[in-house]
Amino acid sequence: MTLPARIVIADDHAVLRIGLRAFLEEQKDVRYEVVGEASSGEQAIELVEKLRPHLLILDLNLEGMGGLEVTLELRHRGIQVPILILTQYAETAYLRRLLEAGANGYILKSARGEELLSAIRAVRAGGTYIDPSLAGGLVAQAMGEAKPGSDDEAYARLTPRERQVLKLVAEGYSNKEIAKALDVAVKTVMAHRANLMDKLGIHNRSKLVRFAIRVGLVQLDDPG
Repeated sequence: MTLPARIVIADDHAVLRIGLRAFLEEQKDVRYEVVGEASSGEQAIELVEKLRPHLLILDLNLEGMGGLEVTLELRHRGIQVPILILTQYAETAYLRRLLEAGANGYILKSARGEELLSAIRAVRAGGTYIDPSLAGGLVAQAMGEAKPGSDDEAYARLTPRERQVLKLVAEGYSNKEIAKALDVAVKTVMAHRANLMDKLGIHNRSKLVRFAIRVGLVQLDDPG
């Protein structure tokens, strides 16, 4: 009798962990056993080292260390457990950084159950799985269609103060909080914000956050 595939689930939402465990363990074609659950990055690393599972299903937003940090730390320790990122972030910037860090797959939480099972099979077999909705964007960047270098050129046009404001905006600070942090007037912050948005051609916060991630100004988990 084939032994079940042993899985650790790391996600900060208990309801999701319970639902995912139930879904996996009710499968008939392949037997899965969830041997551990973690709500923090540190706990995820501890469970993987202790239990040596066949797969780690990992969220990006965890208490303590985030998913990117967990991936980097496990690979730094020489632990080659397949890592499948299960996340809400549909951004190729996140996908690219996780793959570079050593993750084996990246799938969105909005995926159907059949897609999740396909992702699990792929990474357990030694392959790489990318959510189909993100694959096109990654290929476009690889072929140069996305022109990632243009982000660096745009960022270079910002003044040092505008870069400070951009970083704080991307980290979720309000104009008032930025003014206090930089010891300037709120109107000054608003002027810097308007100027940098005009220079970048970006006029909403979510796109500013994505830009800041692409140029490495903020860390992966900063958008929250």
